[in-house]
Amino acid sequence: MIFFLLIWSLNSLGFFALACSMSKHQKQLFQQELNTRTTQLTALVGWCSLVSALLICLSLGTPSNNISYWFGALTMAALTVGLAISYIAPYFWKCIGTLVLVLIISYITLLN
Repeated sequence: MIFFLLIWSLNSLGFFALACSMSKHQKQLFQQELNTRTTQLTALVGWCSLVSALLICLSLGTPSNNISYWFGALTMAALTVGLAISYIAPYFWKCIGTLVLVLIISYITLLN
């Protein structure tokens, strides 16, 4: 369960970053469009987050099983981010803070 929370929170943060790189969501979440450099940075952070979640999955067990596990967590993360952006967009920073907290706690727990 802790492993799922780690992968799910990392994927969710990646999807939130990718959403922040789209002009429609920038207007929704920040009330303005971000500049080009910041937009490119958020896209890069988003993709790096998704790839790092995949690399963690591949390094901690059987690759064939963990790729399926990653796709499952990816699906749950996409659902979470889609619903959060649609229905609770005013609480965007609270969602990000909660995901970072879950990521840190699950990482520390996984190390022990």
